[in-house]
Amino acid sequence: MITQSRAAIMQGMNWDDLRIVLAVGRSGTLSGAARELRVDPTTVGRRLATVEIDLGAQLFERRATGYFPTEAGHRALEQAQHIEHAALSLQNEIEGSDQRVEGQVRLTGLDAIFDLLIIPRLPGLIAKHPGLELTISSNLDFVDLSRREADVALRSREPKHPDSVGRKLGVLAQGVYARKNLAVGDAPPLIGLPKEHDGSEFSRVLFDLFPKGVVVARGNSEGHLRALIKAGIGIGVLDCFAGDQDPDLRRVLEEPIWTQTAWAEIHLAMTRAPRIRAVTDFLQGLFSEEAELLAGKQEPL
Repeated sequence: MITQSRAAIMQGMNWDDLRIVLAVGRSGTLSGAARELRVDPTTVGRRLATVEIDLGAQLFERRATGYFPTEAGHRALEQAQHIEHAALSLQNEIEGSDQRVEGQVRLTGLDAIFDLLIIPRLPGLIAKHPGLELTISSNLDFVDLSRREADVALRSREPKHPDSVGRKLGVLAQGVYARKNLAVGDAPPLIGLPKEHDGSEFSRVLFDLFPKGVVVARGNSEGHLRALIKAGIGIGVLDCFAGDQDPDLRRVLEEPIWTQTAWAEIHLAMTRAPRIRAVTDFLQGLFSEEAELLAGKQEPL
C-alpha cells in the first residue's frame, strides 16, 4: 500500500477535497456523505476517487459494510478536522462581532414547537427586525453547532458542550393523547418513534405506562405522531401545547406524564451577535407568555 507523510497528503488537497474526505470519514458511506454535502452519492464516489488518484494514496478501504479509513486516511482526516475547526472558529468569531440586527439565523428543534408555537408568532419579530432571515429546520438527530449546522438549537436538556452556552426558556410538559372517540383499554395500540429510538426515554415512558400495548405505527416527527393519533390509529405522547389545543384529541391520563426544561443553545462565539440575541430574547419572551400552556396547566379544548 502506498503511504504518504501528513504534510505530503495535505499539500495535495484543497478545501473541496477536505470536505469530501471529512464527509465520507464521518458517515462511513457515500450516501451519508452525499446527504451532508447535498450532492448525489455518485458524485461523492467520483470525487473521492479523483482525490486518491491525485494524492497517489488510498484513503479509504471499501468494504460491504462501508468505507473505513486507511493509515493515510486517518492522517488526512486528523488534519482536515483541525483545518475545519480553525476555519469555523474564525467564521464564528467574525460573525459574532457583527453588530447589525440583520442577516441569517438558523434555528433547529422539533417540528411541533416551530409549527404550533413559534412560527405563528414570528410576524412580530420580523416586523421589529425586518433585516433578519430565519431558517427553520427539524431533526431527531443531534445538530452540532460547532460545525455551523445551526445558530440556535432548541434542546430539552441544559447544554454541556464547552463551546456552547444555554439560555433557559421554560418548562415543557408532555402527556398521553388519543382521539376523542377512541376507547382505550389495557392493551391499547401505541404510536411510537422509529424503532431505532425504542431505547429513548420518550419511548420507555410510553411502554412503561402501557406494558400490554402494541406499537401499530411510528413517526419521526411530532407532526406525524399527532396526525396518527388524530386518525384514531392509536395513543401516543405529545407536547401538551400540541395536544391540549387540538379539539379532536383528549388526554388519556389527566396529568402530564413528565416535564422537561427547554433551552436555547448558542455557540459561544455567537452570543454577542445582536441578531442572535434578538432571536433568543424573542424565544424567552414567548415561553414566558405561554408558560401555562407549555407546562400543561391550561384547560384542554
